[in-house]
Amino acid sequence: MTCVYRLPRSVADRLETALSGRKNAAACLALATWLGRFWSAPRRLLYSFPVDRRAIAGREDLGLSEARIRGALAVLEEIGFVARYEPDPGKRYQRTAEGLHRRPLLFRFAEEYAVAFTAANARAQAARGASAPARRPIPRPEPQRAPAANVVAPRAMPSTQLAQKQNLGGSRVIMGEERGDSPLEAAIERLRRGIGL
Repeated sequence: MTCVYRLPRSVADRLETALSGRKNAAACLALATWLGRFWSAPRRLLYSFPVDRRAIAGREDLGLSEARIRGALAVLEEIGFVARYEPDPGKRYQRTAEGLHRRPLLFRFAEEYAVAFTAANARAQAARGASAPARRPIPRPEPQRAPAANVVAPRAMPSTQLAQKQNLGGSRVIMGEERGDSPLEAAIERLRRGIGL
């Protein structure tokens, strides 16, 4: 039996009020619920997320066409459910096999809704009786020996270049659930996010 995701009551009430009288209110609620399902978890809530209309159009768990997603997203941005996150200059396009394509637009939950999601996450955690996850102790690294005289030490690479040079391999889905990743790759990805790369 699969669990059906519902928006927290405070978020749903605020959205329904803001969407009242709009022709595409049902599509807006469907998209808002779908985004909330994947991006409102405590560890993801502060991150920006892509909304690639081509990638998510026609998904069974969303049920919206590309045009309806475009219209719903515009309304959700207009009423302040999501806020657009502009990419850095020079990073608006990505190279693909077909040539340059505009990168998917990045969004974040707008402040009022992010606060409502945070409060709902805290209530759900308290209802489960779970306290905030404790941090694992990080072992102190062993001291490293200086490189031998005939070996050149690697030069430091800025974290921005390091992030660009990573190749995680495999097919990845940027919207929705990731499929095909091994547990090891998922653990490496969590570690990479945790240390800010």
